[in-house]
Amino acid sequence: MKRQSNWLLGAALACASLFLAGSAAAQVTLEVMNPRGEIPPPKTLGISPRGGKLDGKKIVLIDNGKFGADNFLNVVAQLIKQKYPGTTVVMYPKPSAQTITALPKWYPTVKQQGDLFVFGVGD
Repeated sequence: MKRQSNWLLGAALACASLFLAGSAAAQVTLEVMNPRGEIPPPKTLGISPRGGKLDGKKIVLIDNGKFGADNFLNVVAQLIKQKYPGTTVVMYPKPSAQTITALPKWYPTVKQQGDLFVFGVGD
């Protein structure tokens, strides 16, 4: 009889511990925080209008500074010169891949370089 009561007591303790563990787990609340804080969305400008005919235009190919962008833009420059021989193609490198948002004076300088722009992305 003592053996049966020990087994019954053990089973009751196991059930009670499972019940308490389940109720304790139900009370846990996790809050996920963004370590970057609040980031305002960038201003959207929409799509630029088409440049029209390319004859006589100056096309600026801008290298974004990442590996492989210059290779891509060299091929684009060759294709433009073959298809539109009256255009001028200028390669304009960005100072570095990481500083595009920190260069507010860079954009007006680039805008003065030509009529149409192609930004090349490497990687």
